[in-house]
Amino acid sequence: MGLRGALTVLAEQWDDIHDRLSAQEFAKLSSLVDEFVREGDRAIAEEIAEDLADRLRKQLPHDHPFVEALSGPVERWAPTPARRAKDLAAWLRLADPLRARLVGGPVTTADEVDRAAVSELLAAPALRADELTANGQDPEDPGLIRLEDADGSPCWPAFQFAGDGSPLPIVLSINQILEAADDPFGAAGWWLGDNGRLGGAPARLIGRLPDERLLAAARAETREA
Repeated sequence: MGLRGALTVLAEQWDDIHDRLSAQEFAKLSSLVDEFVREGDRAIAEEIAEDLADRLRKQLPHDHPFVEALSGPVERWAPTPARRAKDLAAWLRLADPLRARLVGGPVTTADEVDRAAVSELLAAPALRADELTANGQDPEDPGLIRLEDADGSPCWPAFQFAGDGSPLPIVLSINQILEAADDPFGAAGWWLGDNGRLGGAPARLIGRLPDERLLAAARAETREA
């Protein structure tokens, strides 16, 4: 089920859907949307979104853009359309256009949400290639998350390294679980986004929580993606 596409369509088609539903049905829809935008745990938010989708599927014509979006391919949550499945932050930011509809503000487009997510990841503290080399590390190490900004310049999020510049073993293990070599922005999003299971961003919890808890959360994320 293409939940992301459908929720984007819901924000875009909000007025049309309002006109098609009874006052009672629209009040229930608004209540579910309010629950969705307030929820900080991705798994719970997804359950709310699925409940919302199931209700609207029964209430809207089969050819309505929302229903058609639900029939699309299963999507993986990402800061950009290019295979970034594990970015929890982008999943939560999907609420922004719907939140705007609830309060009557301007609607943020999906592209704007994507660009904001990428910009936030790139704004996090990071090392450049010369700094990695100076610390005795290999910039080509596939175990490290390597991001590229708009002009193609690479950077490596700083949370991956200990005080002496060496990669943290727990980070290397989880990067492998998250397939960071293939999906660097997705992996960075998991590390830097708030995690409902852990009570904060995993990158901030390194050394504060047992490694096994971080590993379990990463494995759970990949099972749900």
